[in-house]
Amino acid sequence: MPTPAAAAPRALSALLGLTLIAACAGGKGDTGPSGGGDGGADGGADGGADGGDTGPTGPDPYDVVVGPYEAQLRWTEYGVPHITAADRGSLGFGMGYALAHDHYCTLIDQVVMVNSERARYHGPGEDDLNVYEDLGWIGLRVKADAEAGWFTLSEAEQAQLIGYAAGVNRYVAEVGAANLPDPRCAGAPWVRDINHIDLLAYYLAFGLQGSGANFVDGVGSATPPGGAGLTEGSPRPAPPPVERTLAHIREPRLGSNGWAIGSARTENGQGMLLSNTHFPAVGSRQWHESHLTIPGEVDVYGASLVGVPAINIGFNAHVAWTHTVSGAPRFIATLLQLDPEDPKRYNAYGEWRQVEEEQATVQVLQPDGSLSSVTRTLYRSDFGPVINAPIIGWTTTTAIAITDANAANLAMLPTWWAMGLATSMDELKAAQQTHLGIPWVHTMAASAEGQVWYADTSAVPNWSAAAEAAYDDWIDEDIIAALFASYGVWTAPSGDPTFAWVEAEGSRVPGLVPWDEMPMLDRDDFVANANDNHWLSNPAAPLEGYARLYGGERSARSPRTRMNLQALIETGPTAASGEDGRFSLAELEAAALAGRGFIAEALLDGVIARCAAAGGPVDVTVDGEAASVDLAPACAALEGWDGRVSTASTGAQVWREMIGSGLFTADDVYGAGGLWATDFDPADPVATPGGLADPEPEGDRVLQALATALVRLERAGVAPDAPLGELQHLQKGDVRHPVPGGQDAEGVMQIASWSSGASGTLLDDPDRGTVINSATDLTDRGYPVNYGNSYVLAVSFTPEGPQARALTVYSQAEHAGSPHFDDQTALAASGALRDVRFAEADIAADPALRSVTVTLP
Repeated sequence: MPTPAAAAPRALSALLGLTLIAACAGGKGDTGPSGGGDGGADGGADGGADGGDTGPTGPDPYDVVVGPYEAQLRWTEYGVPHITAADRGSLGFGMGYALAHDHYCTLIDQVVMVNSERARYHGPGEDDLNVYEDLGWIGLRVKADAEAGWFTLSEAEQAQLIGYAAGVNRYVAEVGAANLPDPRCAGAPWVRDINHIDLLAYYLAFGLQGSGANFVDGVGSATPPGGAGLTEGSPRPAPPPVERTLAHIREPRLGSNGWAIGSARTENGQGMLLSNTHFPAVGSRQWHESHLTIPGEVDVYGASLVGVPAINIGFNAHVAWTHTVSGAPRFIATLLQLDPEDPKRYNAYGEWRQVEEEQATVQVLQPDGSLSSVTRTLYRSDFGPVINAPIIGWTTTTAIAITDANAANLAMLPTWWAMGLATSMDELKAAQQTHLGIPWVHTMAASAEGQVWYADTSAVPNWSAAAEAAYDDWIDEDIIAALFASYGVWTAPSGDPTFAWVEAEGSRVPGLVPWDEMPMLDRDDFVANANDNHWLSNPAAPLEGYARLYGGERSARSPRTRMNLQALIETGPTAASGEDGRFSLAELEAAALAGRGFIAEALLDGVIARCAAAGGPVDVTVDGEAASVDLAPACAALEGWDGRVSTASTGAQVWREMIGSGLFTADDVYGAGGLWATDFDPADPVATPGGLADPEPEGDRVLQALATALVRLERAGVAPDAPLGELQHLQKGDVRHPVPGGQDAEGVMQIASWSSGASGTLLDDPDRGTVINSATDLTDRGYPVNYGNSYVLAVSFTPEGPQARALTVYSQAEHAGSPHFDDQTALAASGALRDVRFAEADIAADPALRSVTVTLP
């Protein structure tokens, strides 16, 4: 029997009442319009992975009633669906139907993924990656947890998921699988009916975005010393590369800016909201805008991530909210302290235990079109699945298990749905407190009455004060712990009960931080976040004294956070809020899209003066090649630059390449050094560090960085004074659309950059050309963009109801067959948003209005 401390990590899923199922079954049942039949990819109940079950005597989660459904869909300009239905099932049906119009291929790709069928349809992948990921999703148990957790959902939640799947299937049945408008999946063998369990498994995988999903192939390839590789006689699988694992913990692929502005800072004394998300322009993390109505129950507008049947970010007549990604840890990498005589035996808080083993089988497409079965052993400890850890693998003394705060988080959808129902700030808070399903984001919210609220209610491990105090000694003593800490990964030794997760009343499951200990702030002026932690949500009321895992307090903020806060606190006629200090909707929109950058506003004049005084060529070595560089073109370009990152701005590329030259470290950005003259002062956290640093005895890094910038721009064929819009583009089909924005490192609010692997799918991803500078995304094609400003929403409550403006930068649909493939992308270059049609009169008045009623049967 394990000790209570040893049992604590397992409580994260066991105490949800979830059965631990050995393997993940493929789709069973059918939510399609014809009824009957089987939803498995091959028409069989086993799908692609080794068959699991919920038990011979338990209820069958696939035994559901589908329909009848009726939903009215009205598409307004830019392809935004306004969906009205009488009940949750019909509303889900309309949502699924509308989503499939625009993003079907991405959704079905994700269904294939969570069913562990990528190798079945796409082959083993490079270095068997598809095989390992298929196995890894079985090991992470997203499908098994969806099956077992189905009955914990309310009847209304179940009805909406069943309806959503049926709506997706109805669209495909109408169009025909071979005639889908997106060629990436038209006629593909993996196009099939989906079901409610597919969707729920996909949401559970989405919840692991900041945790287990980063190590999915490591779960599938974990092998103890002496174990064989995938192919008989082959060596053990190599550890997954850092770029695919740890790098995304230290530098997440997702970010955002969020403002909630209260009665003391708005023109009309009511609340306002700015949502400025930074998500990929491709793949599974795209936003889909919609308006959902059940008369008398819900009327909510906003955006949902692909396939999600609730508004993730948006507003109703009473409240508006947005999210930004929180850097608090979603998991602890538990270092299993192994028995030297048996690498599958580990110390669990003083008790020796054996690693659990389960067999999992996936199907793999062969070059001749046949399928072969691959069976591997997956390993699990009391602390979660054992992984093939990046860098170290699984040694004779140490293995790593992922203890995941978001494992089997079935509360996400209920939380967001309840937020959309809220009629006051208190109800919105209660929605989060009741369900506690927010997985990995901060929340900023505003009410019609002018209240604003910040909170980090995301899932965070609950360590004791003793664990926090012991952590520094632990990473000083253990080289692996220190290595992982350098990537932002929190670790703990399996043998020390000091690091056990503490059970507390008010948490979603035992072992997570409870509601009363989460960072929150109520104001009537503003709250904001730009992916730093809770501390400076409002500089007038720093949040202090929270758990260490939430991140450092009284510490330097990122340049982007400083730019957000500067725009909110500045005063005077040139301030973002105008001379009266109170935002209007137009001023809020302008602030979001102004293209300002904190480092440029603070240092540009000094750099121009330094450049003009250089007095001759600067010698540098760039990427191994020596060069003597005349800085005159850089000086001229910066003198002509407006300091912004709009498409018309000339010279922005010189600044970007200077900041991203590689000559400035993180220490230089966050404190005195090569960039800043004065150090960070917690008493003045927005203005410090500040001032341009003096040249160092060994050379002037600013001038060397400018010289490096010119060399790289020349290699890319980019003129230093070219307009940014000629260089920076989001490609949609054959068209390169100019888009504004810059790099996070520049401290700009508008982001436009490139994220490798951002798609998260196996669908075609645009090629960006030859990379010249990976730090700035400079290529021989300029600055291709697939990440950054995505869904931008500005909301103002008024006596007549909410008024809003929005823009989906990559547009509403991702296939060229849609008229809404790039219509909003073409607008993005203008630096303005578009009107949102929320009121019934505005919807009815739209000259582009198109209506259809969809039913089943």
